Amino acid sequence: MRGKAKVKQQRFCGNCGYHNTYDYPNLVLCWMRFSENKNPIVETLYCCEHWDPSSQECYCVEEALKNKSNK
Repeated sequence: MRGKAKVKQQRFCGNCGYHNTYDYPNLVLCWMRFSENKNPIVETLYCCEHWDPSSQECYCVEEALKNKSNK
């Protein structure tokens, strides 16, 4: 089998297909929570049962992890 090996992705709101940036990189807007009439603003490093891997690359998680380690 050729090509890159698939790396298991950690589950965070920041790499979920339902997220959109809100207060980059620490907070995101979750469209799933919005549709459920829940508070849609969550931490980038949070994760819920609706997590779905994002099809587009995003640096939210990477930057949020850097911020967390710098504190």
